[in-house]
Amino acid sequence: MRRTYAHNAVVIGVLLGFLVAIKAGIILGIIVAVAVSIIGYKLIRAFENKVDDVADRAGDAISHAIYDKKKKGWRGWVTGFS
Repeated sequence: MRRTYAHNAVVIGVLLGFLVAIKAGIILGIIVAVAVSIIGYKLIRAFENKVDDVADRAGDAISHAIYDKKKKGWRGWVTGFS
């Protein structure tokens, strides 16, 4: 399981909810806290998943390129390729 930073959105939502509750009222503060926490969590997870997919595809592309070079008889910085 990979590390996620999405839980930080919950903390930010609660803190922002406290700020709104102080300035505008308790009910509005609760609504803001819940909304910011949920939306922030979803956005951060979506971003992390997209970055993870891109990193996986980049790793696959690199490994395929190395394999293709190996098949063609390339001799480079990796020993054992013929």
